[in-house]
Amino acid sequence: MIVAIVPTTTRPNVLLITTDTQRTDTLACYGNPHAISPHLDRLAREGVVFDQAHTPSPVCMPARCGLLTGVHTPVHGCIENGVQRYEHLPLLPDLLRAAGYTNVMVGKTHFGPVPDSFDVQHVLRGEKSGDSDDFYGQHLRQHGYRRGSRHPNPIPEELFCEAFLVDTTIQEIERVVEANRGPFFAFCSMLSPHEPFDPPGRWATAYDDRPLPPLNYTPGEEESLPRHLRVLLGLDRDGKRATDNEGKPLAIRDGRPDVARIDAERRLYYGSAAYCDQQIGRLIDYLDRSGLREQTLVIFTSDHGTQLYDHGFKDKHDYYDASWRVPLILSLPGTLPQGERRDFAIWNDLTATILAAAGTGCATMQAFDLFTPLARGEASPRRCAVGTLYKSCALATPRWKLEYYFEDGLGRLFDRLLDPLERTDLYDTPTHRALRDDLVCALLTWRADLLDLHGLQARTGGGGPVATRAAAYTRAMRGTDPERRLNDYVDAIEERYWGLSADPV
Repeated sequence: MIVAIVPTTTRPNVLLITTDTQRTDTLACYGNPHAISPHLDRLAREGVVFDQAHTPSPVCMPARCGLLTGVHTPVHGCIENGVQRYEHLPLLPDLLRAAGYTNVMVGKTHFGPVPDSFDVQHVLRGEKSGDSDDFYGQHLRQHGYRRGSRHPNPIPEELFCEAFLVDTTIQEIERVVEANRGPFFAFCSMLSPHEPFDPPGRWATAYDDRPLPPLNYTPGEEESLPRHLRVLLGLDRDGKRATDNEGKPLAIRDGRPDVARIDAERRLYYGSAAYCDQQIGRLIDYLDRSGLREQTLVIFTSDHGTQLYDHGFKDKHDYYDASWRVPLILSLPGTLPQGERRDFAIWNDLTATILAAAGTGCATMQAFDLFTPLARGEASPRRCAVGTLYKSCALATPRWKLEYYFEDGLGRLFDRLLDPLERTDLYDTPTHRALRDDLVCALLTWRADLLDLHGLQARTGGGGPVATRAAAYTRAMRGTDPERRLNDYVDAIEERYWGLSADPV
């Protein structure tokens, strides 16, 4: 169901900027005083920061399909990289084009077929380290370089991928504005700081003299990971393996970290994030110079984070905060609050938020509009985070985090308030059993409540008296119904168990 479109004069442009695999602790505005992030910190001062933003799935392609469709992974069908999404669902650029927007796609897509409703497409192909003959590869060859890159990186920072994506985004925005082709939706999708960690020029040494967040690892803890996670991470039955995904010896083996190697990799990773910040600053400066800043909703976020050896591995297929939580900043001076913070959001919500800013929407999406309540100075409509990972799901409330693995009928439970490093699993402790059972009931009820509402409503019609009554009920459903019911369930659990001790005995 598409809602009515408001007059064009009230609708802002939208600039969505995403990075790949960026942890929240790469930004000073998220509490790391040593982070190099002046431009995103400025955006935070000029907008709203979500402290509890989560990806709907801590994997690249499932998360990006959630952004494109506004529904959860079990509904859009892409439950892991390499699995194609279903193609019958309404898509963000389709709805924006119907609302009069010109859509510009620049950078990484990784959500399957690129919709024709992206009027301008400059799409990166292949992996970051691949030597693809895409528009970036052609750009580099004109300057005597090849697209594939690792550290040390020979490509000058002004020619490197993120700089080129920003240059391209600016050029395409200028063309849309000069041609007066209506408001624009520009999606600038960066590859870094995803590995290989290859920051160009000065950014390779930007963190040489800066403290890094301490490694969050207890020797041997990866051996106790749930079987589901061990399978996705490529660990054997004991939680061990001899080499990483690239065939290199593990940086943590038999509970012993290779401290020098881990430190070197982490410094390059944070340097890559700092390089992204500098390029994002160029985009924001362009909006200022061109007079577009107060007419453009700017959204910055990342598809997921990464463990970066926290808890014993370097991957994102897990629900630890370092992987599941993501940075999220929304800014539109004169319309949205400035210098304020909110709690929960997920990537699906960005779809509804962009559509709401554009004066349209889709009632079958499992996503909350953040734009309207923010413009009114209200709290986020989402009061907890929920997500899925292959054959599992997880729930994060203000106090608790529950993971549940369907095949094993088991889970993990963490106290987010008293155990922010997520080191003590309370799932089987007697003092937390009632809480655990309530959280499991809430999470599995939500999971069972998910429907392909768009497809269901399209297929519903005809029949006898009961079918007619059921059809009316079906057509009245909204994609946010399961999310709202989960909100209410979580509110009751938080109130009931807030004073529970973290003592696992």
